[in-house]
Amino acid sequence: MNQLLQQARDNNDSRLNLPDTFFTREGVKVESAGDVWVLPLLYRHSRLDFSRIQSGTLKAVVKSCIIDQATRVSSHAGVQYWSDISAAIFSKQTDYSLVSDLSIDDLELRLIAVMEAAINEARKRHRLWALYRPIQWYIWCAENYPEFGFSEIYAHELEAMEIPGNPKGEAVRQEDPDRGPLHRTLELQLIINTLKQDNSMEYEHLQQKAAIALSIAFGRNPANLTFLKETDLINLTPDSDSPCYILRMPRIKKRQLAPRDDMVDEYLEPDIAKHLVALINASQHKKLVVDADGSVREIERPLFIKPTENSYALESKRWDDAFNMMSTGIANLIRGFIKRHNLISPLTGELMHVTPRRLRYTLATGLAVEGISKRELARILDHTDTQHVQVYFEMAGRIVEHLDKATTKALSNYLNFFKGKVVDSDIEAVNGDRDDKYLIFVDEQNPTVQSDIGVCGESSVCHLDPPYSCYLCPKFQPYRHADHEQVLDCLLASRTERLEKYENARLGIQLDEVISAVAQVVKICEEGQENV
Repeated sequence: MNQLLQQARDNNDSRLNLPDTFFTREGVKVESAGDVWVLPLLYRHSRLDFSRIQSGTLKAVVKSCIIDQATRVSSHAGVQYWSDISAAIFSKQTDYSLVSDLSIDDLELRLIAVMEAAINEARKRHRLWALYRPIQWYIWCAENYPEFGFSEIYAHELEAMEIPGNPKGEAVRQEDPDRGPLHRTLELQLIINTLKQDNSMEYEHLQQKAAIALSIAFGRNPANLTFLKETDLINLTPDSDSPCYILRMPRIKKRQLAPRDDMVDEYLEPDIAKHLVALINASQHKKLVVDADGSVREIERPLFIKPTENSYALESKRWDDAFNMMSTGIANLIRGFIKRHNLISPLTGELMHVTPRRLRYTLATGLAVEGISKRELARILDHTDTQHVQVYFEMAGRIVEHLDKATTKALSNYLNFFKGKVVDSDIEAVNGDRDDKYLIFVDEQNPTVQSDIGVCGESSVCHLDPPYSCYLCPKFQPYRHADHEQVLDCLLASRTERLEKYENARLGIQLDEVISAVAQVVKICEEGQENV
């Protein structure tokens, strides 16, 4: 009996006529004779291992579906289908005995049972959208291979189901402290300040700085960064003392045949460009060569060079991408930067959880707060339409948290925005003998209340707007005996007034750094510390 079942199954599998090789929509040849395939996605794991499927019949129809997706839609679609089908169906194959020696009738009943279990589980977790591809796979199999155990009647029931779309921006809406946007003042500014002060020239540290700088500036997915070449950084004014840089950024749209088919020019601020220039300069001695089917081939350097060869690129014979990082490599660089500097979140009291996606959320939410248009935000995030950016505008009006004196003082230890030196008298201060360098605070609500708060240590003309901006300046020397508490009270009151009067989150956020710096000075004076 078992021999008859095995023979029937083998006959079924052979009727699929699965090829030993096929070409993806991108034109890349894939070896498909065995159970391990490598699709040409170099920025994420794309090795498909079908050996885990116990039923030979199911293995064959799954392979056929993946070939259809990879050749007709994209390699990305093929990988996504396998990932979702594997998670929803074959993670349960032992529980539902989807084994090799099943009759077609038994296989049909057990497949339906697995599908129903997956659907019920997804409904309970409000994740029915995650079953879109497994459901489409079953429907596709029922249309093409009903004789292999796929019920056409059940497929019609699945077709009638209403499957919601992937909820966009849930992490943003919930302001998840580990998944949502970073707090612009309490967390993002801490990262930016650390980036400015990081002078390490170690190669991996240069990669970390470039990765985090680009992610903060553009909010692109890490896949975009993996396909950057050093030559994509262009100085438009090579003969000028003030260089003007643009970066040719790969767009990587799903329907593109190759990741670099469509590029967009992005202007780079000097503070961002310098990290890329430093990384490129450090790579000049690196000569990248690869064994391309027996011949040695020199490879153009990517901006982010993988320490070892990209096995996915080699297996799919995409030699030009042989040293491209994976998306996980970019994410690891960002995590490495946070861990190296031990950046603690003032909100959680733990090491910051920073990912490329969170930096993307942070950029988008910040721009929405600033009043950017939906169309322009979609362009910056490289979306083809505006439907994906709506969530950021929903959040813009309620992104500013309440700040009080106690909270501000408690958070000041983490933020360290004050970089100056507290002094006891003019004698200790640089420029302490110059009357024009004395700084006075005047209460906006009651101008008769005035007090000396410190001395400016800048020898030349200062272009800051005293006295508030002084607290962020490393040349500022506040008096220990001054009433900085009064300055803090006035700032907090001004922040609240602006938010209530104008209902504009940006006006409140603009004061947050100064408030934190003043709170830090107050705390230093209270604790009797002399230096930061």
